[in-house]
Amino acid sequence: MKKLHIEGRSFYDGDSQPFFWTACTAWELFHKLTLPEAERYLRNRAEKGFNVVQAVAVCELDGLHTPTYEGGHLPFSDLTTLKPNEAYFDHLRAVTVLANQLGITLALVPMWGSHWSVNNSWGQDKAPLFNRHNVATFCRYLSDKLEGTGIIWMIGGDRAIASDDQRQLLEEMASGLRSGSSGDAPITVHSQGGRSTLDMTGDRPWHDFVVWQTGHMGQAYPSWRPIEMDYQRQQKPVLDSEPCYEAHPVMCQHQFKRSQDASRFTDREVRRTSYWSVFAGGAGITYGCYSLWQMRRPEDDAVAIPESAASTYQGDAIPYWFEVLNYPGAFNIGTLRRFIESLPRWWQREPDQALLLNANPTDRKHCRAMRDSQRGWIAVYIPEQQNVVVDVRDFAESGFTISWFDPRYGVMNRVSSDISETFFLSIDPPDTGTDWVLVLSKKEN
Repeated sequence: MKKLHIEGRSFYDGDSQPFFWTACTAWELFHKLTLPEAERYLRNRAEKGFNVVQAVAVCELDGLHTPTYEGGHLPFSDLTTLKPNEAYFDHLRAVTVLANQLGITLALVPMWGSHWSVNNSWGQDKAPLFNRHNVATFCRYLSDKLEGTGIIWMIGGDRAIASDDQRQLLEEMASGLRSGSSGDAPITVHSQGGRSTLDMTGDRPWHDFVVWQTGHMGQAYPSWRPIEMDYQRQQKPVLDSEPCYEAHPVMCQHQFKRSQDASRFTDREVRRTSYWSVFAGGAGITYGCYSLWQMRRPEDDAVAIPESAASTYQGDAIPYWFEVLNYPGAFNIGTLRRFIESLPRWWQREPDQALLLNANPTDRKHCRAMRDSQRGWIAVYIPEQQNVVVDVRDFAESGFTISWFDPRYGVMNRVSSDISETFFLSIDPPDTGTDWVLVLSKKEN
């Protein structure tokens, strides 16, 4: 599989076709699934329209001492010398190749942040395994191991980069990856929530695109704000690689603890934060599910989780990974990709909030507008029932059509093409459902 490449704000595949990043989060994919189980998961994701899967090579959930379910392998045969166990990384390569065969690119985190960073706020508090003197060697090994596969590198691993030593460690990671056989793959940084990697690392030459983790803090985290900010201050792709996970507990808005008992994100919140991010300029979006990121298995019922935020909720009855593959949010994200790709010149779309002439709230009712660079169409995401007023002066001479796209079911409802308005359109979404996308299209002469 040919690797992705980047031009301006967009991704392109190996055939130079525009690529809308549509990822699923499977951090424990290699560690906790057998090869047949991995195939089941990957086929399900491919069928839903996912084209990227985010996973970790050296995993978070006791990834150094708990063997894989595929063959019972550990990543290293010696933790002092960090000699790789070839059988473990052969399995990693086999899963990556399988994903590629199904049209999925692996976005690979070389090692979770707990293996290179002393606890910033959660995770292990013992001395990390990797440091700036040995991390480049391992990263080069991993880059060589995955020669010829379709991958993306995501260094970091859910940790802040707050010191010069940490920034130097990331430099070594990137250097090791670039020096290996897969050094031509794009590189980004997976960060903790609420932090821009542009600010933490600076605009490094190896930092090919920017990702945010808008995460799980609050029921309506304004995910459009960070995407809008980094879209405006640089010319690379920017996207939300970890918005709220479906079925994840809703966390307090200022610290990582539950905001209220039994509160969990549903497909509604997943859609809202995803459409907000994409309409604010995101080059794609990532889906996550609470059971899937950790690949929860029946065997986990009797195992205490030694680290990770997951341990906060050990009293919950959490479904297993194979029981949540068809949660509605996963279908909705594939629907989002199909909607975007149905728009003419979708890779030339631009956020444009000036199109909204009404007072636009900044809470959960916030609306986002975008258009194509040639001003042939306008799309407005409306998360709650409310009137919107849209500037339609670009369509004054030609006229335009009105359609409503239902993000729950993927249905485009054509309403009318007999429109007399030439300055603004005041319109209310359909009464049924919760969120809608208004699509206005210029009439062709």
